[in-house]
Amino acid sequence: MVIIGPTSTWRQDWGMWEAIRDIIQNSLDECETYDWGYDDQGLYISDTGRGIAVENILLGPPKLKPDYARGRFGEGMKIAALVILREGYRVRIETVGRELHMAFVTTEVDGHVEQLGALWRPDGTNRGTVFHIEGYFGPAYEDHFVTNIPAEAIIHEGVSTVTEPVQRYNQLIAHPAGRIYARDIYMRDINSPWSYNLWGFEMAPDRHAPTDERDLHREMGRLWATVRDTALLQQFLSMVQYPPAQPWGEYPWDEYSMVDMTSMGWMPDGTPYSHMMVAAKELWQSAWRSTFGDNVVLRTNARLDNIVRHLDYVPQSVAWAVEPALAKVVPTDQTLIKESQDRLRDAKVVPDDELDEVQRRHLELARNIGDKVCTHLGYADTPIHAAFIPPASDRTRTAGMYNRVTREILISPDRLTKARYMIDTLIHELAHRLSGEDDLTEGHSSMMTEVAAEVVSLVQRGQFDMRGVLW
Repeated sequence: MVIIGPTSTWRQDWGMWEAIRDIIQNSLDECETYDWGYDDQGLYISDTGRGIAVENILLGPPKLKPDYARGRFGEGMKIAALVILREGYRVRIETVGRELHMAFVTTEVDGHVEQLGALWRPDGTNRGTVFHIEGYFGPAYEDHFVTNIPAEAIIHEGVSTVTEPVQRYNQLIAHPAGRIYARDIYMRDINSPWSYNLWGFEMAPDRHAPTDERDLHREMGRLWATVRDTALLQQFLSMVQYPPAQPWGEYPWDEYSMVDMTSMGWMPDGTPYSHMMVAAKELWQSAWRSTFGDNVVLRTNARLDNIVRHLDYVPQSVAWAVEPALAKVVPTDQTLIKESQDRLRDAKVVPDDELDEVQRRHLELARNIGDKVCTHLGYADTPIHAAFIPPASDRTRTAGMYNRVTREILISPDRLTKARYMIDTLIHELAHRLSGEDDLTEGHSSMMTEVAAEVVSLVQRGQFDMRGVLW
């Protein structure tokens, strides 16, 4: 008989799940698999490893397990035995060359206390370890270990940052759903249509949570960065959109708050995880269009919303921790505006003598209006020309534009066929010139009102020659 030391009251927060978990954890670290079943005495858990030294069971290993192991402190067998005994069951361990019977021993330490003890003798197995929980016929929690989940339930695998003793893969699991597994072992429930088996984060000593929750979120991001299934990507995008698709404004899934793609780091081969998304850019874009529509862009700056809408697109927000990575692979407000600006640089001025008589008359009226409005409001005159202007986007036509570099206003010839078309375009572009603001901002809208009022006032006072003008 050897008295190990811990009393029966140690780790009161543990129950049968935690005890069974740590027994199986040791087996998985030893040989990556385990066996279990029930005989006439109760539940048994076995592996085919090298066996466990008696002193390691009784006292714990001489040093911590490596970082890549599922367990870390090596005392799981001892604590598991204590908990099982406290629950009223018997513990018998067969390992290479030894058989142990665990029991509580009453000792006098400031009164009578029960301490964990062990009887052992030379016997046991020729290979591996068998942990018998005699009298226990309750759940074996087999679905709490990924090694027992059918291969067809694993719908995606992505490279993790753990490479020892072998390369590990993060996994997306179809069923059972709604769980986080940490290194093959159940950790906690989440609200999700899937389960996740993740490797690249440290566990707290009680194994109920990661040491840093952010590491868990980043590992979820790494997994999604490697997905290549468009249907899965569509589901993911719908889960991280803001506001939520649900009319009651609640998020049924935890992915919105948990997936972090802001600092995913590098894969074992040195490739940034974000590059995996870029390599699958077409898949992400296809999923984006299928989820939100062809006329939707990722919102990266709410101040650009008015310009986006002016280009006949809709801005769409997503979770903040997903946005930076998504911005590299799906259309954004910034890329839309840049493409628009690039198109508009190709505007071609039309010489006056290439316009018909009506267009020239309306262009002359536009210049007179521009001169008088700018002078009256205290601004320098603005050159105004007819020009062929490329569409600002693939969804809109461009009636006019203000070139901030040359400070010129350009009006499309088709807007010069009627005076009312011309004035509508001119007021819009003069407001850009005089306010310095982008489309549909408060400053731009206010200046359009001021310019329009000034134009009406000038017309009423007969300031313009209206001969030949077609309204």
